[in-house]
Amino acid sequence: MIFNRHLNENSPVAPKKTTHSNSGHRNNEKRGFQPKRKLTDASDIRTVTIYLKKNHFVGSALIVKNDRFLYRKAFGYANYDQHIKNKTTSQFQILSIQKSLTAACIMKLIQEKRLSLKTPLSRFYPHIPNSNHIRIRNVLDMNSGLSMNGAGSNKQLSERKVVRYATNHLLSHERMYGQWRYQPVNYVLLAGIISRLMRTSYHQYFDKTLIKPLKLKNSGFVQNQPLTANKTMGYCYLSSSQVTPNYQKPFQESLSAMNNELGTGQVYMSAFDLFKVEHALLRGKIISSANVKRLHKPGNPSTYGGGVYNQSNGIRSHGVGYGYEASILISRNGKTGVVLLSNDYRPAVSIQDLAITLFDKVMTNRVKPLK
Repeated sequence: MIFNRHLNENSPVAPKKTTHSNSGHRNNEKRGFQPKRKLTDASDIRTVTIYLKKNHFVGSALIVKNDRFLYRKAFGYANYDQHIKNKTTSQFQILSIQKSLTAACIMKLIQEKRLSLKTPLSRFYPHIPNSNHIRIRNVLDMNSGLSMNGAGSNKQLSERKVVRYATNHLLSHERMYGQWRYQPVNYVLLAGIISRLMRTSYHQYFDKTLIKPLKLKNSGFVQNQPLTANKTMGYCYLSSSQVTPNYQKPFQESLSAMNNELGTGQVYMSAFDLFKVEHALLRGKIISSANVKRLHKPGNPSTYGGGVYNQSNGIRSHGVGYGYEASILISRNGKTGVVLLSNDYRPAVSIQDLAITLFDKVMTNRVKPLK
């Protein structure tokens, strides 16, 4: 299960490249959160575009300030062989950012009093060593002491079997209990808990709780993703020092890998859909604002809490895998944020630093200068 496919989401990151497309807000923004018209000037738009091109960005970029669009533009190719360019409505894997949404689903069940942050893991997985001492809070904050080596089963497993495989192959390190360690298996277990409590699949609960109510038009699960004009292809980098895109090697993700990513990184979204769902969460539309604060409270010395990294001016989430990279930074009131989604991950020019720089500029009301 991703277990080695997402880089540690706390890792530093940098730049990217390419060109194209600018489309306005369309029908998928008519309901729920609906940003108002742009308030930035043309020089700011040019400044951001030059910055992203200079840093070799490929993908879709979205900047929102106080619930108003500042910037929407796409760069590079969704499918190079078919000459399809990325659009602002293109769909990208959000990877480990999905964890923030799995965490929100768990917190919704806590709000409904179906369990609590103090519920022991043994209630659901009694055969896991030390599970009597591990609480739901520990699993959410990844200080449970649980880990798993490898990428999960190479077979196409159902959700239930993915969870069973994880519980049978994980390690429980009693000495690591209470210490933060990024291990996606924690969120596979949380997905299993959602399924058990609701007597439905995680997929169905996610769809019912997030996708349908928020009317997310460019979102879904990668194993069921239809071939549409908005679908993108992930591309592999050819060397760790590669800076510019070349589109020579499309990433071929197996169905078994897609299934193994249960709860941790198997969702695709457009940049707007991702901002829309995180906006709804932070605005108290999915769980109460008080429970959002409880969920995102960082555990131990780590800034990680409930699927996000906490920073002084908001929260951050990041994911890498299968040729994709995703980064979102958003203010705690949900009104201001930067989303960068890419289908051409290159470690030498990773996009998280770009997103951080843009977010810091927007939060301090300064777009220029960008270098």
